[in-house]
Amino acid sequence: MKSQVHLQKFDNYSLDGVVQFIRNSLKVLDPEASMFGHGQKVLLKPNLLRGFKPDRCVTTHPVVIDAVCQVLKDLSVSHIVISDSPALGSLSAVARKSGYTFLKKKYGVQILPLSNPIIFENAEQVPHLKIAGCLQHYDRIINLPKVKSHCQMTMTLCIKNLFGLVIGKRKPVLHCLVKNDKLKFGKMLIDIARHVNPCLSIVDGIQAMQGQGPINGTPYLLGVMGASQDMTALDLIFAHLLKMPLEKVYSLEAARIKQFGQSNIEDIIISGVMDYRSLAVEDFKKAYPLDISFNPLRLIKSFVKQIYELRIKEPLTMEVSGKDVSH
Repeated sequence: MKSQVHLQKFDNYSLDGVVQFIRNSLKVLDPEASMFGHGQKVLLKPNLLRGFKPDRCVTTHPVVIDAVCQVLKDLSVSHIVISDSPALGSLSAVARKSGYTFLKKKYGVQILPLSNPIIFENAEQVPHLKIAGCLQHYDRIINLPKVKSHCQMTMTLCIKNLFGLVIGKRKPVLHCLVKNDKLKFGKMLIDIARHVNPCLSIVDGIQAMQGQGPINGTPYLLGVMGASQDMTALDLIFAHLLKMPLEKVYSLEAARIKQFGQSNIEDIIISGVMDYRSLAVEDFKKAYPLDISFNPLRLIKSFVKQIYELRIKEPLTMEVSGKDVSH
């Protein structure tokens, strides 16, 4: 069965341009306009890994989220929630630093932390694999990843972005449990993706991150957005655009093995551009590969940093900003 991917070239983050891209994508991917409607509760899952300004390219750009919210409101969606589980810091602090706060007033959306971790049976039998149980309260989930190189998984995009639905410090623990088996980790990601099954993925590839991602890389003007109901197909197209070695993109290799989504590029229908290969780049810097497991010392440091961020740094920051406002 063929999958559909819609692409568009961009020079910058134009809100009107991104809104039109999303509308055009829905016309192609959802011609009967049945995906979204009145009274629905929709969860937006961006990449909110850490709290950085948008130009650092760590997080999904706020203009993309702004555009999605505008289109959903035009489709009479009544309840929009933005959520993720950052690696460091609270969701509210990370969303504020990433430029998302204005969305609450503009659209009445909520920015809520994930909650109620529940175990689900996964084919890879990874112990203690829990994802947010609150997902069952939403009618639709939209996956909104950022295009980034990744020092452990080569590339992070649609499939990898859903790992953010594992709450809090369970993520580094799972890194350790797979014992540096990157393909096994990829297969675990496929189990999560199959379980969550977002209705739509929209990729922020206008400004990507190259080099030592997902945090320490540098911005790269890729200038492409993509959308699909098949996240594997969408990841595959972007892997080709970035000239990634497919056997090293472990989430895609796992998808091929586990027959999740479309892994044959010849069976992907691409719309929006005459020839997707014209969007390919030669100079995108790959990440230097690192082990996927965290050693015990790194794991302990990660827990300590999170406690410091939540219990000391963020309360002090809020207190200081409050004083600044009063003066």
